[in-house]
Formats: sequence, structure tokens, C-alpha cells
Amino acid sequence: MAWQPCVSGLDKAARSFTRICNMRYQIELAYEGTHFGGWQVQNNTITVQGEIDKALSQVCNQTIETMGCGRTDAGVHASYFVAHFDGPENIPIDLDIRLNKMLPNSIGIKKITAVNEDFHARFSATRREYHYHIHRSKNPFTANTSWWLSTELNVAAMNQCAVAIIGKHPFQAFCKGEIPNGNPMCEVFIAEWTITEAGYTFQIQANRFLRNMVRALVGTMVEVGQGKISPANFEAIFMGGSRSEAGASAPAQGLHLTDVKYPKASAESNPVG
Repeated sequence: MAWQPCVSGLDKAARSFTRICNMRYQIELAYEGTHFGGWQVQNNTITVQGEIDKALSQVCNQTIETMGCGRTDAGVHASYFVAHFDGPENIPIDLDIRLNKMLPNSIGIKKITAVNEDFHARFSATRREYHYHIHRSKNPFTANTSWWLSTELNVAAMNQCAVAIIGKHPFQAFCKGEIPNGNPMCEVFIAEWTITEAGYTFQIQANRFLRNMVRALVGTMVEVGQGKISPANFEAIFMGGSRSEAGASAPAQGLHLTDVKYPKASAESNPVG
């Protein structure tokens, strides 16, 4: 009788897992973050990631854990967000439809695609873009998605500040808590204030963002727009690197993640279904 290798229960489980969990998928989605404690799973609060993981696990009949392109805070929104997960090769072709039926109305799945196994929603991203919205007239329909600020702002002065942050700089003056890996450097490609019909919008695009960075920048620039500090004061705060010298963070509800960019090779994908 030929010798047969002994396969342990753990080995069998590992092989079984390999068979049913051998594909990587990208999810493109949007969410209105008012009633969530942010993207990332946390204890004792409802999060966007937690809701999606729960629905995916139920549909795929196995535990699924997603990885997001970033970690938005409580009350922050995303009109475009990317996540990935590893799951079975034979996922339902109507997975997006099933998920949308299961998820709350504040989360919408746009597209699910099979991607290269080395694609990583967070670490493969090369740029992210945020918009911050301010409305001047009280509006109950934008109360959860924009900052109501009736004060007229000096946009020209705020754009002097915006120009100052373009390029590669340390942003510790606008970081809440510990700096990730001790690296405060971010490269900003776009930073601009515009006047809108409702009020004002700040657009910023960078290779990475520190925690609370955009809201701290907006809060400090608004102080410039109100005449409380000058653009020169802003630049001194920026170069000084002390969070205590910068202004208060702008409210969460005005902040929206609007775009995430990836290298072309990483972004190659095949639509599910």
C-alpha cells in the first residue's frame, strides 16, 4: 500500500480556505456619514466598514473583512470610496445589487470588480481628494453635509494660504494625535478655495493625509478669511509645526472624500457579472 501523507484538520481547513477564498475584489462605493462612527470597525458604534463586512459575510457565507482606502472620521462623507476584500471565486454576479438591498440607504455600492492580487485599496493609492463645503444661508437640506457659516469670508486671503501648502511639506501643525510612522510629510497637488452658489468649497488633493488634517486646515484658513489672523500668521503656524497654534478643526459634516487615484497597472480590473 502506498504511503499517504497525514493531513491535519488545520491543513484541511487551510486548503479549503484557499479554494474558496482565492480572489481579490475592489468595491467602489459612496456613503453619507452622519450616523456612522467613521469608516473603520470600532466597538460599540455603527461604522461603514462594519455594515459592509456584515453584509458581505452573509452573502458569501464566510467571514469577509474589507480594507478601505482610508479612515474617515465620524460624520465625514464619501462620494467616492474604494475598498478591497478577498473572497470566493464564484461570488454572485449580482453581488452589488444584493448588498445594496441589505445595506442602509446611507451606503451605496457602485461597482465590484475582480482585481490583481497585489492591489491594496489603501497602500496602492497614489492620490486622494477631499472637498470641504460651507453654506452661508441656513438650509435644513444641507445641515448634515455642509458647515453653516453665515460670515462672509475673504477668499483671496484664504487662497494665499492654499498656495502656501502646495508641494511637499511637513503637516504636523494640522495633525490630531500621533503622526503615523513619525512621518509628517505630505505632498499637496491641488489646494484651492472657490465661491459657490451656496457659499464656499475647499478642494485639496494630496498623496496622503494626516489624521484630521483637512478639517484643521479649513478651520485655520477660515480664521484667515474672517480676518482673525493674516496669511502671514497662517504660514508661520504652518512652518512652526505646533497644533496648539493652529485654529480649531472645522466640523466633520462639511468634509467629503471625492476621489482616490491608483496607478494604471494596479487599477486593472474585471467587472463582476
